[in-house]
Amino acid sequence: MAYTSLYRKYRPDTFDKVIGQDHIVKTLTNQIKNDNVGHAYIFTGTRGTGKTSVAKIFAKAVNCLSPVNGSPCLKCEHCLELSSSANFDVIELDAASNNSVDQIRELTDKIGFPPTVGRYKVYIIDEVHMLSTSAFNALLKTLEEPPAHAIFILATTEIHKIPATILSRCLRFDFRLVPSKVIADRIRFIFDDIGAKYEDEAVELIAANGNGSVRDALSIADMCVSYCDNKITYDGVLEVLGASDPSKLRALAKDVLEGNADGALKKVAELTELGKSIPILAKDLAELMRNVLYIKQCSDAWRLISLPKGVFDGLKELADAYPAQKCLNVMKTFSKLEGELRYSSQHRILFEGAIVEACLDVGMGESEQAARILRLEKTLNSLKKSGFNVPPAILDAKQVWVHIASELMKEGFNLLALALKDADKQMSDEEFVIYLPDSATMKIVQDKVNRDALNRAFEATAEVGERKLVLLEKLRLDENKVLPYLKDMFDSTLEVFKTKGRQE
Repeated sequence: MAYTSLYRKYRPDTFDKVIGQDHIVKTLTNQIKNDNVGHAYIFTGTRGTGKTSVAKIFAKAVNCLSPVNGSPCLKCEHCLELSSSANFDVIELDAASNNSVDQIRELTDKIGFPPTVGRYKVYIIDEVHMLSTSAFNALLKTLEEPPAHAIFILATTEIHKIPATILSRCLRFDFRLVPSKVIADRIRFIFDDIGAKYEDEAVELIAANGNGSVRDALSIADMCVSYCDNKITYDGVLEVLGASDPSKLRALAKDVLEGNADGALKKVAELTELGKSIPILAKDLAELMRNVLYIKQCSDAWRLISLPKGVFDGLKELADAYPAQKCLNVMKTFSKLEGELRYSSQHRILFEGAIVEACLDVGMGESEQAARILRLEKTLNSLKKSGFNVPPAILDAKQVWVHIASELMKEGFNLLALALKDADKQMSDEEFVIYLPDSATMKIVQDKVNRDALNRAFEATAEVGERKLVLLEKLRLDENKVLPYLKDMFDSTLEVFKTKGRQE
């Protein structure tokens, strides 16, 4: 006997077996109980969320002689007849391969014939968004005024492609992504039913990789049953998914967080030599950093992300060792990479570039730079207190400005710090000079509130020492117009100074 895949064998045949779509099940069962059935429905949602299954259950339920709480009894004459593939009262049409106007016209021409069993003929059109414009137009009039015995159920994964004229004639039901916990419970039930042994962490991993689709999750479960020979383990599921060993992935993440590009690139080479897919590796690394952030920020992370204890403890070590902003930057780098890999054949080059970018922390914000410098200062101060002879740091004007900007942002003067960010700065033994790029910036600084804040930030920055703060506005001259005139007046004795407005 041919093997039946799990998602087909355990496809729900009554409403009480449908999972994750309670809002839809309740509405449809109430309509059946109250004999208030509509003539046209549209089911939309991600693949594998139950659209076609619910349509088939509904087709039986509206014709059942003795429905049970709105579900078909599966025992009466009508239910048994409609379960047969030879029945003519539930017509399924795949619009992906039957999308022409002639095929829809053939369907509508026969719609006047009454059902052979029960009260209704039910037309289920799957992937209805694939119909041509002419086919939609041919269907339109029938949807608006169908015979009393006809019910249409249109199913689609791309609701935005359905014409508004069709949508306005249908009752719309949106199928949601099914929560991982609900899918995991369903997989446990199936494994128990077929006598397969399993680890809870393995089931959680299968459910999570279904990404809200019950069918996708059951397809993975089917492969795991065969691969693991009815003993489904966490490591076995990782092998089926082509995912990376958690310990090796964690070691790679640690190198990236530490900025160790040499070690990280060596680990990438090892993983790719094992045959690991680069897109999956990038996805796994992004997900690992997401879990690290979850552990760092959420007190209930242990329950919510459902990882084996050893894996969770390893990620917690990373969460405790590195700042949230750094983890967030790394996660963003590899999340962004997923889209780039989709349209490139140079997967390894892009991935290794992202590894180096994450190690160098390219694009780090000025506030994080300031925070990093402050952490280094605290370390130096601790060393000094412990008796170590720490040589004085050599700072340039840009480094000192990071400290001043940090002080401004602490007081909430972000706009002022931003206005002065691109200004040229110079530092001598006596002065710290800021060259204001234009008059608008000078006006911002001349505002008393802003000027007082700048002075406070400057005085609070230890690195400036006894230096004075000097603001100079750059004078922008149109040399083509001004200089010829001045040179004619002053001959070769002319010297042009492009600074003015010295303020101390």
